[in-house]
Amino acid sequence: MSEDYSNKNVSILNVGNVLVDIEISISNKQLSEIPIQKGRAIEINSDELAFYLSKYKSQITDQYLGGSIFTTAATSSIFKINNLFLGSVGKDNNSKFLIDIMNTYPIKTFLNVDPQNTGCCLIFLTPDKERTMAACPGASGQLTLANFTETEDFDYIFSDLYSLNSIINKKTISHLLSSSKGLILSLSDISVMKKHMDFIKKYSDQIKIIAGNEDEMKYLEQAMNSSLISASKKNNKLYIITKGSSGSLILHKGIEYVSEAITTEVTSLNGAGDTFLGAFIGCYMETEDIQYSGNVANYFSYVSVQQNNACLKFSNLLNTKNAAKAAFL
Repeated sequence: MSEDYSNKNVSILNVGNVLVDIEISISNKQLSEIPIQKGRAIEINSDELAFYLSKYKSQITDQYLGGSIFTTAATSSIFKINNLFLGSVGKDNNSKFLIDIMNTYPIKTFLNVDPQNTGCCLIFLTPDKERTMAACPGASGQLTLANFTETEDFDYIFSDLYSLNSIINKKTISHLLSSSKGLILSLSDISVMKKHMDFIKKYSDQIKIIAGNEDEMKYLEQAMNSSLISASKKNNKLYIITKGSSGSLILHKGIEYVSEAITTEVTSLNGAGDTFLGAFIGCYMETEDIQYSGNVANYFSYVSVQQNNACLKFSNLLNTKNAAKAAFL
């Protein structure tokens, strides 16, 4: 998509995963037979991916663009942000499927093309619409700077802990952070937090925004041996805590900003957190108003949970932005 970036306020380099999400409708009993805690995520290899796809072939209900980093970037792209995306895909039909969709958003993309298959994430959707995920990173674990030409032309780096799923990715992201750019970090899941607390501690001074759900933020408090409210009084970070049907809480300089969730019938929770974060980042960078941005982000989540796709279509994002503005201005 062609776009005039001349009126954009802030430039963000979004680094990490774009995946094919494969949705599988599954019973709670069937889910209990898979070695994943409900509502959590694990990483699987290509053999395990093939096994699950074969076993639940008749229960596959949808396939769409996924991956937390691109989904978040797609949402923030409708605000006054110049978005860049650095990722990796394979040489297969899935990469064409993703690229065709990615090109519908005003994001400048830099893609490594790797011999491995494009990454996939199985979304096990139970009757209560809760998602449980099994991700096969594939080519997404091969992030390089070979095709990236704008090493200084951005203000912030956005990534998540899941994107540190390979030595190459961790080196690439660490190299980008050596420029002392501000970091926006999503915690992804407790399982990956346990692997990468060293990363959080190393780049703590560069973190400007850190986001996670209640469980992830509680784990962060324990690991850092400090309450978030206390930590927020000592630094200038924004702590974003998503609370599902209870809305969200944002901490900044010891002040709590609460936004209530909007009640609606849930179709799928997949992508709701990423959509929330993208809307908050975009709105906050545009307005610098924490409370308003939290309210707008909750409105985006309200729309997201009514959809099957993890990433809302560009036209839907624009309509949602207009509706949110009308609701909160």
